[in-house]
Amino acid sequence: MQKMKYRLLNKKEEDSVVIKILDTLLDPSLPYSGEHRRQQWEKGWGENLKSGDITPKYFKYNIFRMNQRFITSDVKGFEQKMLHSIVDEMYWKYLTDVKDIYEFGCGTGHNLKRIHKFSKAKLHGFDWTKSSNKIIKGLGFDGQNFDFFEPNYSLGLAEDSAVITVAALEQTGTRFERFLGYLIRNKPKVVVHIEPIPELLDPTNLLDYLSIKYMRKRKYLSGFLDTLRILEKQGKIKIHEARRSGIGSLYIDGYSIVVWSPI
Repeated sequence: MQKMKYRLLNKKEEDSVVIKILDTLLDPSLPYSGEHRRQQWEKGWGENLKSGDITPKYFKYNIFRMNQRFITSDVKGFEQKMLHSIVDEMYWKYLTDVKDIYEFGCGTGHNLKRIHKFSKAKLHGFDWTKSSNKIIKGLGFDGQNFDFFEPNYSLGLAEDSAVITVAALEQTGTRFERFLGYLIRNKPKVVVHIEPIPELLDPTNLLDYLSIKYMRKRKYLSGFLDTLRILEKQGKIKIHEARRSGIGSLYIDGYSIVVWSPI
């Protein structure tokens, strides 16, 4: 197995990265998330479908975040491998004894393929693009169309199942409550999110501050953990853990972990 070697950036390199992020934040043409980007995602996953390569093209940078520092690595696919290490941890901690695993916003299915290395559960990949649905079926999993903004309530979940989202729910911004309602109604055994969660970051830390600003600029997930905490107080769900992983990409610390179950 290839060693995951990396190094911290020096002061000059860090300054250069911070300037790059600030320039990006000041760019008025920076696209933001939402329903209007459906066709862009269709096009992107369509390129993966055509090429047969299920590695998302957004894994393209060689600068990453680790424990509130910038790092770099020459290891090919470093960020995806670090993300898969979180997926592995979540699988062994929460998903070993479920019969069905559903990934919502599954994209190319690279996380499901990773889970398939360990799991005997039936794997399902739900996404709002037809290209993704075709990729998932090509991998031998159940691929279904599903829209976070307009959940299909007739599409139920099997008993004794688990749900996972990975850098997908981020695209809903503040419009996640209908999906939460869908999950609470269907009562999976456990729900695992690996997403950008600004509530878990430290706004007094420069890298976290820039991450929060970038999330807001792109209109990523906002208020999600606060909403879950309210639902827990109302007795509707149980939060098992909410923490940052310490791993992030160039622009955001986007792989925080939130795990909960409907009651």
